[in-house]
Amino acid sequence: MKTKILIADDHALIRRGISALLRNHDREIEIFEAENGIQAIIKAGQILPDIILMDHHMPKLDGVKAAEAIRKDFPSVKMILVSMDMSEEVISNALEAGMSGIVPKDSSENELMNAIRDVSNGKVHLHTSILNIAKNKKNRKKGLTAFHGKILTTREMEILQLIMQGNTSVKISKILGISERTVEHHRHSIMKKSHTQTVAELIKFAIKHNFSSN
Repeated sequence: MKTKILIADDHALIRRGISALLRNHDREIEIFEAENGIQAIIKAGQILPDIILMDHHMPKLDGVKAAEAIRKDFPSVKMILVSMDMSEEVISNALEAGMSGIVPKDSSENELMNAIRDVSNGKVHLHTSILNIAKNKKNRKKGLTAFHGKILTTREMEILQLIMQGNTSVKISKILGISERTVEHHRHSIMKKSHTQTVAELIKFAIKHNFSSN
């Protein structure tokens, strides 16, 4: 079955450039286009794309608001923010809106393709610069000691860092030399302490509370 990708961007040259890039990697991809947030919502309902590559600053309706509407009506559609605006507010709102990937527009071709691959496989893909937002804050803390007053253990801190770097539970178990079941136990504990249910929510929470991925 062909992968259907919807490119939502108000600049025709950007849409054409991304289309050419995608076709260069896979001729079987079906590509659709939208030039604003409203059109993205309409086309999402018409074609039910596998992935939407969504700009943020668009006329009529921005990408984050469009993503919120699409997630509500079409929860199976996966979305990646592709934008020049990598402010903490936009990143946080994009994750809250249900986007599974965030890639700056000036990223490499490989970065975008890796994001598409990761999101297609059910992973969250965040560019390295995004994971380092907490580190670059002027008044960044050395590390997060508690979520909602509940202290994280040293092991939980290690696992949270690895989760933010995009590692799966299987890979984390190999890195730390512990069982996958133990990793899942710690992951559940971290999410319980942070009152989150998904990796995207957890990453958003960690960034908001100045937790660094390094």
